[in-house]
Amino acid sequence: MNFRKKVLAGMSLSLLATGYSGVSVAQASGFTLEEVVVTARKRAENLQEVPIAVTALGEDTIERAGIERADDYISLIPNVTLVDTANIGDTQVSIRGIVSTRDAESTFAYVVDGVLSTNPNSFNEELFDVQQIEVLKGPQGALYGRNAVAGAILVTTKKPSNEFEAKLTGGVANNNATKVSGTVSGPIVEDSVYGRFSFSNRETDGFYKNTFTGQDDAVDFLKDQSYRGRVIWDISDTTSLDIRAGFSKAEGGAINFNAAFAIPQFVAVFGSPTFAVDVNDQPFNFVFNVPGENEQETMDLAIKLDMDAGFADMTASFSYNDLEEYLLSDGTAATFYGYEVTPACLADRASLNSFTSDFFGPAFQPFGVLPPSGSGAGYDPFADGANFAGVYGPYTPLSCDGYQYQERNQTDMSIDVRFTSKEDSDVRWIAGFYVAEIEREVVVAYGADTGAGFLRQPYVPANGPNPTDLLFWDDFDTSVASVYGQVEFDINDTMELAFALRYDYESRDVNNKVPNVAGSGLNVNLLDGNFQALPINAALVSNPNGIPSRSESFSQLQPKVTWSWQASDEINVYASYGVGFRSGGFNSVGTEDTLNFWFNAGYGGPGEAVGAGISVPDAYDKEVSTNIELGAKGEFMDRRLRVNAALFRTNVDDNQFFEFFAGPFGLLRSVTTIDELYIEGFEADVNFVLNEEISLFGGIGLMSSEIEANRHRPLSVGNDVPQAPEKTATLGAQYVKQLGEGLELSVRTDWQYTGAMWFHTLQGEESPTIWNAFFGPGFNSDFLDPATGSNAQRDAYDTLNLRISLSGEQWSVTAWGKNITDELYLQEVIPAPEFGGTFNHPSAQAAYGVDFSYRF
Repeated sequence: MNFRKKVLAGMSLSLLATGYSGVSVAQASGFTLEEVVVTARKRAENLQEVPIAVTALGEDTIERAGIERADDYISLIPNVTLVDTANIGDTQVSIRGIVSTRDAESTFAYVVDGVLSTNPNSFNEELFDVQQIEVLKGPQGALYGRNAVAGAILVTTKKPSNEFEAKLTGGVANNNATKVSGTVSGPIVEDSVYGRFSFSNRETDGFYKNTFTGQDDAVDFLKDQSYRGRVIWDISDTTSLDIRAGFSKAEGGAINFNAAFAIPQFVAVFGSPTFAVDVNDQPFNFVFNVPGENEQETMDLAIKLDMDAGFADMTASFSYNDLEEYLLSDGTAATFYGYEVTPACLADRASLNSFTSDFFGPAFQPFGVLPPSGSGAGYDPFADGANFAGVYGPYTPLSCDGYQYQERNQTDMSIDVRFTSKEDSDVRWIAGFYVAEIEREVVVAYGADTGAGFLRQPYVPANGPNPTDLLFWDDFDTSVASVYGQVEFDINDTMELAFALRYDYESRDVNNKVPNVAGSGLNVNLLDGNFQALPINAALVSNPNGIPSRSESFSQLQPKVTWSWQASDEINVYASYGVGFRSGGFNSVGTEDTLNFWFNAGYGGPGEAVGAGISVPDAYDKEVSTNIELGAKGEFMDRRLRVNAALFRTNVDDNQFFEFFAGPFGLLRSVTTIDELYIEGFEADVNFVLNEEISLFGGIGLMSSEIEANRHRPLSVGNDVPQAPEKTATLGAQYVKQLGEGLELSVRTDWQYTGAMWFHTLQGEESPTIWNAFFGPGFNSDFLDPATGSNAQRDAYDTLNLRISLSGEQWSVTAWGKNITDELYLQEVIPAPEFGGTFNHPSAQAAYGVDFSYRF
């Protein structure tokens, strides 16, 4: 179906059953839409009067749409998408095509109860006991500071009150999924101290099975336990203290990717089209032997003081967060024969080769594992013609592919103090300062799978069960200081002009923790000319006394100017110009040396035959975005119809972009930059109260983008910006019927559409691969299929959700389904051009279940 037909089909379904928004929180109240109050400019204002493109989701929508995690509301907003793949905290949010980057800072400010979170992993948490969610589009750096280049997401949790209340919720679903959550709230000291405690426990086996081990709960499983407490103390009529604390522990699968080649010359050599397959047609088979596991523990504390200082209202907040996370999974090195002659690899090949097992599919389509032809005393594995000859895949049951281990640990503290003018001031203003200290530890390790188990630690010595052969291990320290302010004044009775300005300064230091030792010697690709093991980090070759520390500072002025005009009683118009800033940073030392040796000419390694000509330095520049926007917000038909729309153009200098490299060394994660790009587009959302029982809603986002300069990958100039789909759309409706005697029936359906999406800057350009060093020239990757137009672009897809609820005064029962048409689509495609293929992750399939809740 083409895009227009999909929209019409979704509209037809919505009109049959449906319900309220996901686009600009409007609740049906009689025959009108209720006023929506937002805090986008750090003060309470009517949504329709705020000169910012804001989507706000209230308590009713959060409950009736079944919003429980970030993806549930992101999918309801045009020009906003989310990718959730490698591990629990690894979410990439794209707001108007500006996407948050793996291993770098976020691109949006994430604010909970008015307190900015400095830990990007905290975003993908369970959403329970939430009052409202606001999504602000466009640079918001002037008020929200560092990293708000794409926008801001504000979450407001429910406040404790002076009246006792309690709620218990539970549910069961397919894939052996269960959930239980609860809340209790009320006075601790009558009329002065109020408390609220909530918890959530969720488990699911996931949609996919490990066909090697036969386990249903070993691929995309998830276990999450979260606890939150909040206390508000009204110290006096003018002063209150808000204390919030939380703890969560999550366990899940990790690195659930399958690989696909994109090398036409392999097709010619092997006579099989599977060596240049369209990723959208790839069958997924999870057969890893290393347990894919991810564990994350998070603790957070926020203290906020609100006080009437006479001339202004003062808000002072302190935030502390602590995250500890690791992941362990299979590796990628088997294809490059690194561990080919280890006893574990030879034993696995003897029993799990492509001719006696079906884990790889038909032989050499595209993977082919040859069994060794000899064994026993005197056997020389290097002389065996069956060795170093197969075409292996990553993430297989063979120990030949090694393992990978990663850690992301962070501790941070921040203080934010601001003064806000009184609401009745002729000139409204905000002034404040912000400071933060962030300590982050990053580990990426790769080593041998000897079959003896795994130590879950950054470095394992050569005599350990899983010795380390490649290690990136750094401590990053960041100090942040900023001052900010905003002034709003009325030009006349219908026009307002606002000026905002922020100055951010960041000092960043990195200290390397890689021990100055050699690898295990088990990986034949990591031996020198004398067959001795190389150091476990390439930078140690040129720094024999240890890898030096590094430091850099980044600063930026972030102005914003906004004009707004109440054109009539029904219509408000606004225009704005704003700047956003994301600090530069560091890749792990050794990144540049490793890639130069293996992929670039002039460094004396295999790169002489590859000649990729890529540039990925050990440090990357700050990112600056500039946005111009024109918007209009209107309410018509006696406030039964609400229409909000905006046109925008964003120019970005040094856009930070994640690159993944796989090769004989193992794997490597890095951040590079795209020198110049632009994204321009249009978005609109509509809410309409048809009658007392039916509300309709919808939205559309259109974007056009282009990479204008990219010295790191010059071939990409003229291509689309990654993760900036040209079309996104939502459509749905809500039906609410009072049945009498306190009973209420509600039916809601949401349809979402996301257009085709690229994930890399290369989108059809032929690129040299490491295979040219093994087999000679001509084995280049090519992500453009003459027949289909692309074999690495994710196809457009659409999903449909449905919820039917019956509720009484104290209870409710809901039957629900997500992706009820069982649309099969990719969650992410990670191209690795120098490897010659892509690493691909499937999305969730159809889910359905029943929830219940009871209020005490």
